Amino acid sequence: MATTEEFAVHSELLPGGMDVIHVTGELDLATAPRVEEALAGVDGEVVVDLAGCTFLDSAGIRSLMGAARALGERGHSLRVVTADPGIVRLLE
Repeated sequence: MATTEEFAVHSELLPGGMDVIHVTGELDLATAPRVEEALAGVDGEVVVDLAGCTFLDSAGIRSLMGAARALGERGHSLRVVTADPGIVRLLE
């Protein structure tokens, strides 16, 4: 599992109101609560940028799916972007 020194999550509000959540490091059981906290603070269209994510496990996927479900219930969507083929395969 990742330590907090290896992991970072920060949000950015783009013009037009879209939130971007940037994740750097390993998104796993130890760090998923930080992503959940960041996603709980948004209410609108969200992009989760996993370009800096080096590892994703089931806890990370569960966090993303839970946020997507909650946003969908409010009429919004969550999009995930990554160039890592391993993470794309997991998400598919």
